[in-house]
Formats: sequence, structure tokens, C-alpha cells
Amino acid sequence: MNPEQHTHRFPFELTGSRLRRAAPLLLALVAACNGQIGGPGGEDTGPGPGAGSGGVGEPEGGQPPEDVLASPFCQTPQPGAAPLRRLSNDEYTNTLKDLFAGVPGVASTIDAAVATFPNEPESLGFRNNAAFLTVGSLVAQKYLDAAEQIAAVAAKAPGLVSCDPAALGELECARDFIRTFGARAYRRPLTEAEVQSYEERFTAGADGYTFQDGIEWVVFSMLQSPNVLYRVELGKESAGDVTEPTPYEMASRLSYLLWQSQPDEELARAAAADELATPDQIEAQVRRMLADPKAERLFEYFDQWLDIDLLSGMTRDPAVYPGLVSGLPALLQEETRAFVMSVFADPGGSFGELLTADHSFVNGALARHYGVDGVSGDDFVRVDMPGRSGVLTQGMLLTRDKATRTSIVRRGLKVRTDLLCGLVPAPPNDVQLDLEGLGEGLSQRERLERHRTDPTCAGCHQMMDPIGVVFESFDAVGRSRTTDEDGKPVDTSSTIAYTRDIDGPVANAAELGQRLAGSEEARACYVLQNFRFFYGRDRTDADRCSMASLSVAFQESGYSLSELVVALTRTDAFRYRPVIHPERP
Repeated sequence: MNPEQHTHRFPFELTGSRLRRAAPLLLALVAACNGQIGGPGGEDTGPGPGAGSGGVGEPEGGQPPEDVLASPFCQTPQPGAAPLRRLSNDEYTNTLKDLFAGVPGVASTIDAAVATFPNEPESLGFRNNAAFLTVGSLVAQKYLDAAEQIAAVAAKAPGLVSCDPAALGELECARDFIRTFGARAYRRPLTEAEVQSYEERFTAGADGYTFQDGIEWVVFSMLQSPNVLYRVELGKESAGDVTEPTPYEMASRLSYLLWQSQPDEELARAAAADELATPDQIEAQVRRMLADPKAERLFEYFDQWLDIDLLSGMTRDPAVYPGLVSGLPALLQEETRAFVMSVFADPGGSFGELLTADHSFVNGALARHYGVDGVSGDDFVRVDMPGRSGVLTQGMLLTRDKATRTSIVRRGLKVRTDLLCGLVPAPPNDVQLDLEGLGEGLSQRERLERHRTDPTCAGCHQMMDPIGVVFESFDAVGRSRTTDEDGKPVDTSSTIAYTRDIDGPVANAAELGQRLAGSEEARACYVLQNFRFFYGRDRTDADRCSMASLSVAFQESGYSLSELVVALTRTDAFRYRPVIHPERP
């Protein structure tokens, strides 16, 4: 559907209980926009076993990325799919907070409203896949509720309307607000028809009431427009199969990739001046935006990729792990955030450092937890932590564990699926999942070794267990140890198999980190994970040129985390979009 055809078909009897008269149609309107504008239908379901090979080393059938880029297929733009993207909950929160920046009381209202939103479905480890961000009746109802609450607070707050209705005239002042606020909300200038529609909304809302009531009607309606809730792209006019986003659409692509939010004034100015057309113009904006504090919102990628967002639900049995510091999950989250952002902020901060660094960031409380001396206070500071291996031995590890013990299987599964992009099938329905019945007096490692003697279990567990074993020198609250929960000596030596380039004996987590840091398979997986999150979809066959260009750029940058983000804005997938020709079958 074309949102431009449906955006303003709202009843006009609003405000207070009157707002609710619009609810049924608003719900139907928003829920209807679950398709895509432009681009071929359908995505693949993700790579098969050993996925991730479409990256740095051998992206397509063993073909080096340089050869892919030199192929005839890549001599013309190949943007792949361009699904219509609904804002994720995080993007919605950031967008509305930026939209109402400086208007008192609105930010807390947004937080309270979004807290009631349903969680987004997860696909391939992320919660922003466009194919799954549909709008059913519950989600639409939550959008309506949020719009009603936010509009009521914003309309009464100082700073929302910049003009003086008494001096300028109420209708003229409302018209000025509609144009300025609407351009920011829609992330492009409004058409005259849209302005007229909102003027009618204002007039109906203010009739017999107040100027403030009319503004509340306008805000309430705008916040439910598909042009706000979705990243609407129609592209430039084109008779071919490929086109480019309009300047305002390109501004939104940049802002949502780097800031998870709407464009700022500079991006809007550049779009108005058509200064987002060339690679150099785009790169200049990217580097400006990376230097902005809002770039810290990029951590959302790491939060979901590493499962750090799951730490808030971590519970541990105090009988097994006594004396834990208060608020440990939040401290572990902040540790990884401080570490990752320090690596990302350094232009030379690399994928290797992310996985191998023998330092971390702690405050006084977390230092006590880890047994690190010389740190006090609330600020997180860098400390040496010998034996550690970057994010591999931080909170990511613990999100897989149980209340009373570590989980070798789940730790290994995390590395296999999210750092090597492999797929591990689900266990058969009749398989025994309880390790306790496999023998008395055995360690978890020994029980799993027995478990793998069952042919129905061995295939999958050989992909997980040998990896998970190397982390056994860290307990389920992240502290170093030499004995497990039952007092048995820990043995981290293992032999990795079923990988492209890290098979063989490995002694411990630090050695595994070194192997992964130098692995073409792991680097390729990291590129693919970036593609999935920042483009909001999985790769398809049409994306092999974009994947190859990312692989080359990542390698040439020394595997810099920040330079890979810059490279994401240079691909065909980012700079172009496919065109749908309705007349074609």
C-alpha cells in the first residue's frame, strides 16, 4: 500500500474521550501497512550450516570478494530487497524523544508508554527485522494509547509551539506549527494536501475549545501516521529496475543506521540542498554523525548481538553464589557497554581487540566482585584482567547460564551461532535434556561426553560442547575459578571441530579468542551480523555485491569496527533501492 493514500483518513471528533472515536479506523490504518514499498518480495530464510562464509574470505562459493566485485553482475547497482521498515521499539523511543527534545515532561511519558509495548519478535538474533515488525491490533492499540498520552502532555508543555497565537492569529500559528513540526515528524516537508488536512484537524479540535486542544489533535494524529511509524521510501522516479532514495529518504537511512532515530537539522538541511547524492557527501555526514554523542546508540547492535540486553533477567542461587554485589546484572551490562564503546570509538579499534583484549572496565562494586584491587567509586575505569578475552568473557557468557551452574552447551551454542553464523538444529522431541541422569559424581563436562555417545545427540553437541568447555574457568557470575560448582577441578582443554579455519586443540578461552580474532569465518560472520542488524533484514543472493564490498572494506581497514559501519553506507544495498513496476507480473 502507499501510505500517502491513507495517512489522513481520520475522523475529526477528537480530544479527551473524543480522541477515542478515531480509534477503530486508526487501528485498521496502521495495521494495514505491513507490506513493502519497492523491491522484490520475499527474503531467504537465512544461510544454512556453516553460514557466514559469505563474508571476508570466500563470500560466494569460494570466490574471493575482489572477484565478486569485478564480475559482470556487480557492474550495475544491485541493491537487493528494500522492505518497508516499521520503527522498532528502540527506534520509536529515540525518534519521539528527539522529536520532542526540549519539551518538558514528554520524555518520561514516552518511556512509560513504550514500557507497555509488546516485545518485538527475534529473527537471527535481532529484534528489528522488517519482515517480523508487523502491526497487529495490540501493537496498533499501543500506538494509539501512546499518541494520546504524549499529545496530552506535549500540548500543555511550554516549548512545543514557537509562535504566539495571540499575536499571529490562531490558525496562522497552527499552520506554522503544522509545517515545522510536521516536517520533523514526517522526516520530509509536508505536501500542501497534508498541511490542509492537519489544518482541518486543528480547526475541528479547537472549535469550541482552545488553541491548545487543536494542537493536541494535530500531534495525536501525526504520531499515528504511517509516515511517522514507518520508514516510508518511494524513491526517485525511474523507468529502470533500480533507483535511489530521495534526499530526505537518504537522510533517514543515515540517521536510523547511525543514531537509531530521525535526522537532525544538519541532515535535513543537506537533504533540502540535495547534498546527500555522492559517496563523498554521504561519508562526510557519516563521520560527523559518528562524532556526535548520539552515536552511542549504536551499542544497540552490540546489546542484541551479544545478548547483553538479556542480563536484566539474570538470577543466581545465593546458596551457590553467596555474597554477590547488589545490582550485578546492571553492572555487567555497563562493563560491556564501556568496553565496546571504547573499542568502537578508537578508529583502530578492531574485531580482534573486541575478542581478545585482556582488559575491561569496572567500577568499585564490580571490582570487588571480580577481586580487582585499587578501584573505588561509581565510575567505570579501565583495568588489566589477565586471562580474559574481550566480550567473550564478559556478560555475554553469563546470559547462557543457569541459576545454579554454568551451561557448557549454551555457551558453545552462542559462539557457534552468533560468532561463526552456524546453524544448530533443535534437539529431537524425545531426546533426554536432563544431564543429571547420566551418572553420579560426574562433572558437567563428563556428563556431556557421555551424552555425545548417543548418535542422535552427537552431531549437534559436537558443534557446541567443545567450544563451551573452554569457558569453564569462569563461573555463572563471571568470576575466575579453578573448581566447578561441585568442587571438581575445571579442565578447559578442548578440540574444536566443524569450522572452516579454527579446528584443532585449544587450551582456554583466551586461546579461543585469538583463534576467532584471526578467523576468516568469524570475520565473515561479523560482517553478516552487521548487515542483518543495520539493514533490518537477512542477505539474499542479490546482495552478494554489497557483501563483497563490505568484506573488502573491513579487511582493508584492519577489521576496524567503526570503519565497517562507514562501509555500510557505501554499498548498493544502502545507496540504491529496487523499483516495483506494477504492470509487470
